[in-house]
Amino acid sequence: MTAEPGLFVGCMTGTSVDGLDLALTRIHPPSSGGDDQHETLQVIAAKTLPLPSDLQKALLACGQPESSDVELLGSCDSWLGDFIGQSIRDWLSSINIASGHITAIGSHGQTVRHRPPSTTDHPFTLQIGDPNRIAEATRIQTVADFRRRDMAAGGQGAPLAPAYHQVVFGHLGTQTCVVNIGGISNLSPLDGSHQGFDSGPGNCLMDEWYRRHHGKTDADGYDAGGTWAAEGRCDTGLLNHWLTDPYFTKAPPKSTGREYFNLSWLERIGSPSDRPSASAQDVQATLAELTACSIARSITAAMNAPRFVPVCGGGRLNTHLMTRIRANLLELGHDCDVEATEHWGVDGDALEASAFAWLAYRRVCNLTGNLSAATGAQGGRILGAVYPP
Repeated sequence: MTAEPGLFVGCMTGTSVDGLDLALTRIHPPSSGGDDQHETLQVIAAKTLPLPSDLQKALLACGQPESSDVELLGSCDSWLGDFIGQSIRDWLSSINIASGHITAIGSHGQTVRHRPPSTTDHPFTLQIGDPNRIAEATRIQTVADFRRRDMAAGGQGAPLAPAYHQVVFGHLGTQTCVVNIGGISNLSPLDGSHQGFDSGPGNCLMDEWYRRHHGKTDADGYDAGGTWAAEGRCDTGLLNHWLTDPYFTKAPPKSTGREYFNLSWLERIGSPSDRPSASAQDVQATLAELTACSIARSITAAMNAPRFVPVCGGGRLNTHLMTRIRANLLELGHDCDVEATEHWGVDGDALEASAFAWLAYRRVCNLTGNLSAATGAQGGRILGAVYPP
């Protein structure tokens, strides 16, 4: 297909399983064919929809590392596919956009298992949310299954956002590192290295710990603004012990997920119960510091002189966490502008969804979507499978 301007819908549910992000994006191809030219994009509309409580609980159960329930997996696949398709159809109708005007939907789906190279003899990644049902419900061409071609080429299958972050934030210059803090944190240094990798936990450990100690089981169970963590005391000994996990010092390319960083990880590497002087609130403060410290260390290890740090994902709304990222960078000798992407005019809730609109554009135009330096793949690959309307 020839690259032409078009409307694309991107959608995704992230590792926090806290909602469905939708982004309607107009994409124009580069004005010239040079390698340094990028598409221009405009997010026309965006919306985040809460997942039905029963679906959210089922997806969280499906994503637990000990889960091997094929019945649950199949049910969640079709259930989420129906929900995504119906949500897109109803949303487009509510903003008076006819389905015939949409070139394609890019659906990331919900990751229920991610086992990259070096973690298993047969690496795989699995995202569910049946794209057949999305195409059927919307009558729009749907692109999905973006990660497995990269993995088949020897890559991690993640992260895929760094190429898109270059399109959106490249104008800020080579001292920029984009950070996405969802359940897992991933970084996109825009210094010309074309790197990108998961730094470690984002919100996942904080959310699970908060839910355990506040009797919460759903998306409302999180430390809003980091208030609970801010009132606790970081246990430096516990933090330093957690940071001995080999993942934090492993060289990129690397990726991870909730299969690795979860409450079982806390028990495996060193239970908070081993530190009786640390209250539950102190552990929350220490988990926040773990996320902030691992992000800051990863940025400084990847870049010589970071200056601008746009942050997207739910973590950007955690005031305490953002403060601690700034403080950790400053302790490492870098006075950085760590701000939510809105500071630069970019909707932080829509950014990752619009990335999959862009990836759908790249697929229908038969253009590569990965950065091999970020994922470790043998080269650029056309990503995604196409499901006709």
